[in-house]
Amino acid sequence: MTATLERDDSLRRTGSAVVTLAASELLGKVATFLTFLVLARVLGMQEFGVLSFGLSLGLLLGVVSSLGLDARLVQLCSARPELIDRCYGALLAIRAVLSVAVLVPTTIVLYATMSVPHATAVCLLVASALLETFIDASRAVCGARQQQQLAALVLVAQRFAALGLSAGALVLTRSAWCAALGYLVATVVVGVVGMHVAARRVGARPRFRGIRPEVRLILVAAPVMGLDEIASMGLFRIDAALIGVLLSTTAVGVYGASYRIFETVLFVSWTLSRAYVPVIAARAHDTEHVRTWARRSLTIICAIYLPYGVVLALRGDDLVGLLFGAEYVHAGLFLALAPAPLLFGINHLCGSVLLARRPYPVVLVASVVGLVLNVGLNLWLIPVWGITAAAAASSLAFLVEAVIVLVPLTRLVGSIASVPALVAIALATTCAGLFAAEVSSLGPALVGGVVVYLAAWALLSRALDPGGFAAFWALLRSPAGVGEEALEPQARGSSQIGA
Repeated sequence: MTATLERDDSLRRTGSAVVTLAASELLGKVATFLTFLVLARVLGMQEFGVLSFGLSLGLLLGVVSSLGLDARLVQLCSARPELIDRCYGALLAIRAVLSVAVLVPTTIVLYATMSVPHATAVCLLVASALLETFIDASRAVCGARQQQQLAALVLVAQRFAALGLSAGALVLTRSAWCAALGYLVATVVVGVVGMHVAARRVGARPRFRGIRPEVRLILVAAPVMGLDEIASMGLFRIDAALIGVLLSTTAVGVYGASYRIFETVLFVSWTLSRAYVPVIAARAHDTEHVRTWARRSLTIICAIYLPYGVVLALRGDDLVGLLFGAEYVHAGLFLALAPAPLLFGINHLCGSVLLARRPYPVVLVASVVGLVLNVGLNLWLIPVWGITAAAAASSLAFLVEAVIVLVPLTRLVGSIASVPALVAIALATTCAGLFAAEVSSLGPALVGGVVVYLAAWALLSRALDPGGFAAFWALLRSPAGVGEEALEPQARGSSQIGA
């Protein structure tokens, strides 16, 4: 009975975290997307390309400061809560040292190679990205405590503050560096300060005295987690940098508009991982527990990313033209980029589950192989096929990464795929895709496609996967979470899409 109550409590808390984080991430993505939309509309393609370059460079360099060690804090402190204050202080200290080491030489190089206004804009965005790593440290503390509601609110406030300040500065001055300054101010005032307050509210107080053992305890994971984070972010951002070098900043702007639409839905992966990684880390050696959460997450990822990829392939150009303008449309780009969301989702899920148990070197191997493949293909194909080649290289790199991490995860915990649930999702996606392709108007095609997808999924899931379908509706009917009746079919191996 006690085990059942603990399982139900875990499901309730994790379900609540998923809903809260999903809502905050969605609102945050809306704010970020609107920020980019305003920048693209007000600035010309060249100036927008400079800001896109600055954000890409900032995210790349931010990873050097981050080293992926947020996951290490969650892994350690979920299992040993008494370490949280000292690990929090150790992580902040590590971030401070690395941020200074990154920012100083970057600033020198940028001002030596770019015009002063452009270098200033890029430096401000790089500084913002480095400060984001401090925000992530505080979020990791909230995640380890499994109390992420206030952190979610801070995230939304920061994103909308960035929208208001950067867009306001841009409208008033028409200057890219002023817009970047507004973005930096929002990051500091709302993000860094607000997230630190959120961490204190969940009972975490960073300690900086006598933290050398915790620094070593955290840094021992850096060879795997840090290099993996650098390689993963490199895979995400190196294409924009290479396009800027091999083609032009105008090409970066065109590619950045389409890439932003691709990235918009990836918050699903971040949301799920922030919710399930602490749960898995708390019982990392329970194979059945790990497999159950991995299977649930994989089903949700496929249910969202597969139809989204079809939308990108069929109507991606229409979306870019509507949101950014016809000059940002590049024929064929979305056909190459369409598989990327699903492949990234699978890769991120498997890597996160493995790292929640311990720093498996295979995760680093996958990221390095994907990065090397992506860079090699970009250098070879971008001069020949342009930005479409960059999109194709990203999709292929995500595929290779997903295969590399899926194989060892399956060996460790068994299959994480619920075949009936995935078949229902695939067939429902096919129905929705056919509808979206036949309707000429974009709005009705998208809205109608969603309706067709949901209706087809309900019918097919009920027929092919009745256990998972019952669990899904049990979750919707019960605000408290999934009861024992809904859990029984899952224990027999049915789909866990609703959990």
